[in-house]
Amino acid sequence: MILMKDEIQANLEDSEGWELVDETWIKKQFILRTFPKAIQFVTDIADLAELRQHHPNITIDHKQVTIQLSTLDEGGLTQKDFESAHAYDRTFQKYD
Repeated sequence: MILMKDEIQANLEDSEGWELVDETWIKKQFILRTFPKAIQFVTDIADLAELRQHHPNITIDHKQVTIQLSTLDEGGLTQKDFESAHAYDRTFQKYD
């Protein structure tokens, strides 16, 4: 079920650094120490996404990984997106 604007805002307030893009996506950039660490992080994210059957858009630019989430089959943001965002944040903490 697509979230309403107030639900999206409440979820964003509970999220660390995720921003709303075009009303239908959330996005965050992660900076890692090295390119190999960035690739490892993306591999971890891919494994999580596959387990959840909810796949993000991922861009790798050297040590910077950008993740965008939206529930495409629903046509917007759902709770799945924010649950995935929190899981990705927890994964990133391993790389700090």
